[in-house]
Amino acid sequence: MMQALNEARRAADAAVEGPARPRLRWQVLWLLLALQLPALLLFGTAAWLTFDREQVEMSRRVMVQTVALSHRVSAHVVSVQTVLRRLAQLLPPDGQDLRDFHRAASALAHDLNVDAVVLVRTNGQALVSTWLRSGVEAPRTVPPAFTQVARTGRDGVVDVTTWSDRDRPVVGIGVPVTRPGGETLALQAVLDLRRLNPLLEAPLLPAGWQAAIVDSGGRYVATTPQDPALAGGRVGPTLQERLEREGYGAFRSIEAGEAAVSGAYWTSPATRWTAVVSVPRAAFNAPAREALWRLGAPMALLIAAGLAGALVMRRRLTAAVDGLRAAIRAAEAGRQRGEQRLEGMLQAAPTATVLIDETYRVRSINPAARALFGLTPEQFLGRGLEPLFTPLSWKDCQEDIASVLRGAVRGPDGLIEGHCVRLGGDVFPVEFSVAAIPSTDGERLVAVAVRDVTEREEIHASLLAANREVQEVGQRFERMLLREMDARQAQIGRELHDAVGSAVAGVSLLLEAAAARRDDPALVGALLDKSREQVRLVAERLRQLSRGVMPAGSESGALRQALEQYLLDAAALMGIECTLRTRGDFSDVDAESAGHVYRIVQEAITNAVQHGQAQRITVHLARAGARCGLTVRDDGKGCDLSLLHPSHPGMGLKSMQARARALRGRLALRNRRSGGCEVVLRWSEPVDGH
Repeated sequence: MMQALNEARRAADAAVEGPARPRLRWQVLWLLLALQLPALLLFGTAAWLTFDREQVEMSRRVMVQTVALSHRVSAHVVSVQTVLRRLAQLLPPDGQDLRDFHRAASALAHDLNVDAVVLVRTNGQALVSTWLRSGVEAPRTVPPAFTQVARTGRDGVVDVTTWSDRDRPVVGIGVPVTRPGGETLALQAVLDLRRLNPLLEAPLLPAGWQAAIVDSGGRYVATTPQDPALAGGRVGPTLQERLEREGYGAFRSIEAGEAAVSGAYWTSPATRWTAVVSVPRAAFNAPAREALWRLGAPMALLIAAGLAGALVMRRRLTAAVDGLRAAIRAAEAGRQRGEQRLEGMLQAAPTATVLIDETYRVRSINPAARALFGLTPEQFLGRGLEPLFTPLSWKDCQEDIASVLRGAVRGPDGLIEGHCVRLGGDVFPVEFSVAAIPSTDGERLVAVAVRDVTEREEIHASLLAANREVQEVGQRFERMLLREMDARQAQIGRELHDAVGSAVAGVSLLLEAAAARRDDPALVGALLDKSREQVRLVAERLRQLSRGVMPAGSESGALRQALEQYLLDAAALMGIECTLRTRGDFSDVDAESAGHVYRIVQEAITNAVQHGQAQRITVHLARAGARCGLTVRDDGKGCDLSLLHPSHPGMGLKSMQARARALRGRLALRNRRSGGCEVVLRWSEPVDGH
């Protein structure tokens, strides 16, 4: 098209003189530019979508690493608390000697790789401290933070704090211990901040990534790479504000003056410690840049080829392309700024939870529950839980509460499906679970967690609709296949009539002429020779027709020979190089299965030559016992994987997939890393005697 436009431009310039000639050149130039605009717009749109997809994927990877780091920290805390509970079982009653317990705690501190294990009262008095030898009086008091577990009676961790006789900040992991007399103590494992650095080891993170653990007070517990100057120090004010406002999120270059980074943070509900993972902005954007380069290289070649005829206006066209790219970059920067503003406004909503007593009266609710049901605290507190559920769901909830109070858990993972009622009478589907809440005053409380699953139900309905659509597509394909078979039969009939019928009629005429000239032996011999030649041609044509109808013959064992013959014919007809490699015995493969395999090879080679411009094709046929495999590889330009979608109207791939299903096998189509396309078929063929 570009060559034709150039020829038209030269003809117009030669035919027109004076002021009209520049005007015609401008018209041809604008026509050339208009033909390139669709390619430029396509590149801009594809670049924008590619960059956005890579940015989203990289953000997902950072968040996954952040959540994994948070889970590693929580798992470490839980493992230490589990061992401390076993140690608490060795605590002797009040008034008895604690030296045996001290020795057990010292051994435990060594096994856990912690600095010390201490037993603390609510007033801060340390009854046992493995920093001291057994039998030596412990310090009178410990830092106030280490008494929090004893005062609350719940498992917990101690944020970064200082110890009077230690030169480095420490943290603690503790469990409550209740003595027979009713006194609650705290059994704490004390750790120097360096003990937590192995959780941030480099093998656990991609190269160049950085990570940190921050306590609930905004102080660094551990960092990577290890920086003693940061240990126990506070995070920047901007990050501290975000950690106090929301439990998880993403950020980009939070603190002024610091290196440009992108990252994410995740606060563990169990420890209230936050895992922070950051990536240098260059590494964060590297996948997007690589994707844009892969996309831009072939597009640039296409644009350069299209503009070969407009060299005179190259500067103007380059300026237009640069302007379009600048507009795309500006639009992308505006989109990123808008996303950052939206991220600052969005907050993660925790699960709606209602705390009730044994009489089903509401004792406490969280903001998510108020938002979910549309009720104020005054409408919740002190009232029954029953109005929030439909009658059948309330019955299930009562049974689950009774089971939990008896110490059992009802349903898989404790989740029950049901329906709840909002203010105004709206009914919506939910999943809810029930858990007992331990209390030190003997009161038995139950937490009911409710999650709205309306969206999931809608997705399920959409999947059902999609399944029906797939079935309809399959039915349409079957009808198309039947029409194709009818057309093939009609074609065979025409071939038999046109090629074989006329030849047979000629043989009949020759034989009649020979019968009429019986008295002339020389003429009769010549007519019989012509008849034999016509019969030979008829036989050859019939063999060609039978090869099209039953390419692998009607008997077992002809698959390999049929493929060899087809590859020889294809190489000669298409001018390509075809190679067949086989391993195993295919002599017992029946004719029906061989025909399906033959047709799949035939369709794969046709597609490779017509659509992929392949020059070399290799067919691998292998068998091990009942398992059989076929691989067709080419060196073409690859394949469009969107052709595999059920809605694509093409017949070739649908026919290959239908034949694979007839073999009870699996067909896969994929692009090779070294170039070209690869068709893989796997099926099972019964072994003789089985």
